[in-house]
Amino acid sequence: MKSVIQDMKHNYFINAVIMVILGIVLVIWPHILGVMLCYLLGGALIVMGIFQLISFLRGERLGFYNKFVMMMGIVLVLLGIWICAQPRIVLSIIPVVVGIIVLIHGLMDIQYTLDIKKAGSEKWWIALIAAVLTLIVGLLLVLNPFTVYEITMVLVGVAMLYDGGSDLALLLFSYLAQRDTDKRLREFKGNE
Repeated sequence: MKSVIQDMKHNYFINAVIMVILGIVLVIWPHILGVMLCYLLGGALIVMGIFQLISFLRGERLGFYNKFVMMMGIVLVLLGIWICAQPRIVLSIIPVVVGIIVLIHGLMDIQYTLDIKKAGSEKWWIALIAAVLTLIVGLLLVLNPFTVYEITMVLVGVAMLYDGGSDLALLLFSYLAQRDTDKRLREFKGNE
């Protein structure tokens, strides 16, 4: 059981902190951050494409693969230019992508909640509520009923805050479950 709890701690802590930080930033600066991220992503794709094209021009690879490198370079450069030129379109896709990520986290949270229950925690149901709420938030983002960009970005930020916060709560519950398990084990060994 320790390995399950240790996995939760390692896998969730960094993710939870990043989600909370990104959520706070999106709530505070919903418009500016989104456009900046598009420019960064577009710029990164352009640079990657240029490296692919340089590799093609140098002829470092032969045959079909060389043509693939050329095509990939062209696609990356064009995609990067499009993302930089059309950040609003790209930003309209973000809530759906984040929603899918939050849905996946919700499903993982349910599995971890069941592991917490198996560990003997009496308050496992609180973690289950958090996991179900995570699923609901993810569904809301995927369905994206909101049309105003800033509201959507703030809601994405809130969803990321919630997702990170619920992951931190799961970490707390896993710690409590581990502590209870260790206590029962010590009591059991003491009774032998």
